[in-house]
Amino acid sequence: MGARYHRWLMPKGSAFLPSGAGIAKLIERLRKDGWIPGSGDYAAKTVDNDFADDAARRAASRERLPSPITAAWLDEPDREELRMVWHVEGKEPHAAKYPLSRKVDGPAPYSIELHRASDYVYPVSETIGRVPTKCACGDDLAFGWDEDEVVPAFEASTGIFHECEACSRTFDPSKGLGTIKNPFDGSIEQVRGGAAYRFALKVDCGKSFVADAALCFAPELVALVQDEFGRDFFEVGDLY
Repeated sequence: MGARYHRWLMPKGSAFLPSGAGIAKLIERLRKDGWIPGSGDYAAKTVDNDFADDAARRAASRERLPSPITAAWLDEPDREELRMVWHVEGKEPHAAKYPLSRKVDGPAPYSIELHRASDYVYPVSETIGRVPTKCACGDDLAFGWDEDEVVPAFEASTGIFHECEACSRTFDPSKGLGTIKNPFDGSIEQVRGGAAYRFALKVDCGKSFVADAALCFAPELVALVQDEFGRDFFEVGDLY
């Protein structure tokens, strides 16, 4: 099949979760500045798995993105775990601004996504190390979405509870360290909170990417997101 590449832009401070109004404002700014198309493809949300086949599960967990995307729509209780997706064909002259620092020659299709969740999402990867998940009371707050029970919004991910059911403490993964390995040159970085997030922007390049250890998000895009929320963000990339 060949390697595929995806990359996340995550807030420093894993617990950060913007309001529906804040996310709606970011989406409008991304659209206005040319980073996402005028209309999105779909939103995936976590739903109960009451279906007999994959097509029915997919249909139940996905809905078309409205235009405009409003705070009221985002804050509906059944959208507590949400993955919004915009596909870009990557063909000139109608392509959106390319979100990474380098682009392959010719068409470069990709998807740009926004993720939000009340609990932490943690990507599953050989190059993304785990972060400690034990509460101060001793309970382990890591969990997996049981796909016999639910159709999860997030692909190839596990979760960490934001609040401990046993003692009601809130949990902050950024008090621990996770090892993040660059998939191209093997260099290693110790990151507070690892790749745990409750909000993130993600780009999935599929097979159309430049295999460069210095590959990163376009600085202009990072600056826009950081300016919108008034805080620093960091990046994690992975081959799958």
